[in-house]
Amino acid sequence: MNFVPTSLKLSAPGGVLIRWNDGHQATYSYAFLRERCPCATCRDTPPAVKTVEDAFPIYGKGPIQVVGAAPIGQYAVQFTWNDGHSTGIYSYSYLREICPCDACALSKTQQPKDTRRP
Repeated sequence: MNFVPTSLKLSAPGGVLIRWNDGHQATYSYAFLRERCPCATCRDTPPAVKTVEDAFPIYGKGPIQVVGAAPIGQYAVQFTWNDGHSTGIYSYSYLREICPCDACALSKTQQPKDTRRP
């Protein structure tokens, strides 16, 4: 099945809420998505992601958040983050693959492992 979001809510409680065309839905925390940015820069050097407020916020940036998003064709979304980063293109198949919900996590642990040797 070709998974496509039917809705994407950027400011849902807990992060980005994605509802899929098969009825599945999940909330992806901002930190979860930012840490898994698929761009070349982030794959080379994963970002340090801030998840809590500073005691003295005037001295630092707030926790990571999505401040915008744009569709990329019919296959992906590009998020803009409050840390200034915006080069990651999250394909819908990638977002579904990394789905953080309990049901998806359970199904990943129950998949048979490939025991063939090269």
